[in-house]
Amino acid sequence: MRKISFEVPTKVMSGFTEKLMELELENSIIGKTEDDAIEVEVYFEKTESKQVDELEDYLEELIDNLDEEDEREEEEESNENED
Repeated sequence: MRKISFEVPTKVMSGFTEKLMELELENSIIGKTEDDAIEVEVYFEKTESKQVDELEDYLEELIDNLDEEDEREEEEESNENED
């Protein structure tokens, strides 16, 4: 069995968890990083590599969306301070 670790920001943990359940991958929560991300280990067989790739892509998408959301919030705060 193979293993891969993910650091999942707390803000996207629910979406990541839903995807894990959908893909039916065995996993464990290991702990928390210094920057409050949740450490998740996923265990898989070679035949499940495509599901793991899909999970990696999904997490990247969640993080990108989170970054964009943070940037929008910062812009809105900046615009409010200018008024």
